[in-house]
Amino acid sequence: MPPSQIAAMATHVHTAVLASSYYLLFPSLIAEPSSTLLQTLPALAALQTVYCLSSLPVSKPSSPSPSAASSTTSAKRPAKTRRTGSALTNNLTPALLSLSLASTLGTVVLTVLLVLFGAPATTHHAHTLGAAAHMALLVVFPLVYRYGVDGARWRVLVGVQAAMEEAVGGAMGACLGAWLGAVPIPLDWDREWQRWPVTVITGAYMGYVVGKSAGGLWRGRKLPF
Repeated sequence: MPPSQIAAMATHVHTAVLASSYYLLFPSLIAEPSSTLLQTLPALAALQTVYCLSSLPVSKPSSPSPSAASSTTSAKRPAKTRRTGSALTNNLTPALLSLSLASTLGTVVLTVLLVLFGAPATTHHAHTLGAAAHMALLVVFPLVYRYGVDGARWRVLVGVQAAMEEAVGGAMGACLGAWLGAVPIPLDWDREWQRWPVTVITGAYMGYVVGKSAGGLWRGRKLPF
């Protein structure tokens, strides 16, 4: 089976597993939000790692100049077949580094952002940290793996000017979904699922699945603003 078909099949499997797993865990999330979020982090990290390795192209350094490229073409050709055969091994180190960065710095940044957007600042610390960690694995991990840590690339991403693809669409969808998910929290409905951060993290997951799928369908397009 060609690698492109394997990647396409893997991304569909990833979406289905992610959505169904969250659906099955939703009752536990309502009953024990903090413990459920923290206990499911290893499984989510493993799932996202497999997805990145199987479906996303790894970040590449800047293209060399034409003269440098022409002078090294003959040297690169013999190695191309070997690199293709061991692509999974070659991409494992970038995936682990991206996972580490997302799990640490990404979680810290998203925790601060959640508090700035209204999360409890003096209570529910484990709830907020767990929600931020899940969002970091959904949003930051694929983006770092896909685009690296180059400042110019991240300015384009943060400015919502990047061309659509799965990692970009998933990140946009998760952020928008988390923001919309906060709407039911203050409503006077007295429902268990209104507890922080159930609706926010549910919106993030739903938005991620929809955005990731839309990014794959509209690959290469840019938002009209």
